[in-house]
Amino acid sequence: MKRFFLVTPFFFSLLILSSCAETSTLEKIGMITTVGYDKGEDEKIDTTTLILETDPQSMDSTNVISSRSLTSKGARIESNLKSPKKLASGQLRVALYGEDLAKDGLINLADTLSRDHSISDLTFLAIVEGSAGDLLKHKYSQFSDAGQYVYKEIEQNIKGEVIPSPTLHETLHDYYSIGVDPLLPLLKLEDDMINITGMAILKGDKMVGRISPSDSFYVKLVSDRFKAGNFEITFKNGEKEALMPSLPASTDIAIALDTIKSKSKIELKDQNSLAFNLNIHINARLQEINRDIDLKNNENLELIEKKLRKKITKEIEDLIAYSQSKSSDVFGFGEEYRTKAINSNLTDDEWHDMFKDIKVKVNTDFVIIRTGVVE
Repeated sequence: MKRFFLVTPFFFSLLILSSCAETSTLEKIGMITTVGYDKGEDEKIDTTTLILETDPQSMDSTNVISSRSLTSKGARIESNLKSPKKLASGQLRVALYGEDLAKDGLINLADTLSRDHSISDLTFLAIVEGSAGDLLKHKYSQFSDAGQYVYKEIEQNIKGEVIPSPTLHETLHDYYSIGVDPLLPLLKLEDDMINITGMAILKGDKMVGRISPSDSFYVKLVSDRFKAGNFEITFKNGEKEALMPSLPASTDIAIALDTIKSKSKIELKDQNSLAFNLNIHINARLQEINRDIDLKNNENLELIEKKLRKKITKEIEDLIAYSQSKSSDVFGFGEEYRTKAINSNLTDDEWHDMFKDIKVKVNTDFVIIRTGVVE
């Protein structure tokens, strides 16, 4: 019993000392949450580092440090020389790349992140229209932490199945896999806000084009499976099969869909002629329509399904054609080809040349499983 009373204060003292040590260490570390890379002069990289402010007396939630070097590690060394705290990357959540840098290639910078064991492979990557540094250094009136805002903005759009997931792991997987190219969100500073303006399509690690947010929906539809999501689509009233005969054929009819479930399958039909079948099956709930249409009439529903089937097929065909013009296979047709043509010894350069000549027959099966709110 006596020994118990002697030992207890010893352990209690250790607990207090440990707690103090942890606090002291935290105060000495600058936690990097976001980093931005831009093309600098003389082949150098302009790096903007966003650091979480842990001092409760500070007026700002983040600090920004800018540096210039030939490598990202060199930029880290230079940033440390400007920081009162030792910089650590364990809390990095977003890496941004300026458009000019992305057009030259970003794999070296992305690969460097993956080699840092303290950085999560779930870190988001994105490309900024203009300068990544300007986006991070801008003083926003509605929020104080640009890095956290971008992270949450990308995260909620992934969860809403609006855009494909752009994590470090997924981007590097697509880059190193033969027959598929990466796709990253495009951000832009507009009217004191950070907006997702679309997706950048990459050929290897170089940005070669851009698509709209609605087009990114179709990419995800082809290459992935939707379990839930919201999507708005517009089609023309039409002449031969007008949904609303009293209105002109050019009248736009907008429909909002949700609870989308889909399955897609890419099939190589002819290896020699590079002919593919793309089969897509979609179940969706019609949530809202901007015209006064009787949805209790089965003929109207069938006509809507037919028009949506035709519109989705056309949109996907146009998107594939655009991707072919950029030699960027963001859909993964090359993976299907490589799987079937086992002895082809396919390389990325070979597939980028072949991809321009593939022929794809898109077969879309669209079914409205339920109707919802109608305006």
